[in-house]
Amino acid sequence: MTLFDPTHIANTTPKDEITIAHAFIQRCRSWALSREIPTRLQRLVADPTPENVAKFHAWVAFRDFLDHTLQELEDGTLDHWFDDTNHEVSQDGGSGSGTPAGSR
Repeated sequence: MTLFDPTHIANTTPKDEITIAHAFIQRCRSWALSREIPTRLQRLVADPTPENVAKFHAWVAFRDFLDHTLQELEDGTLDHWFDDTNHEVSQDGGSGSGTPAGSR
C-alpha cells in the first residue's frame, strides 16, 4: 500500500509544506547527481547513440530544473504556491499567471 491518499487532507502550515517540498526536491536532486547522471554519462561514453544523448540531457535538464526550484523555494518566489487559497490551474497543468486565485 502506498502512502499517497488523494482523499487525505493534510493539516500542515505553509511553512511545513515548503520544508517538506524542499526536502523532497533535495532527495530527487541527490538521486540525479549520485545515480542517474553518472550512469547515463557512462552509457553515453560507451555508446554515443542519440537515445543515450537524449537520456543524459534529460537528467541534466531535470537537475537544472530542481536547482532552479530549490532557489525559488529558498528565496520566497514560490511562497504564494503554499498559501491557503485555491489556485487556478491552466489547461496545460501550470498555474495560470503564477498568482493565487483571489489575489488578482
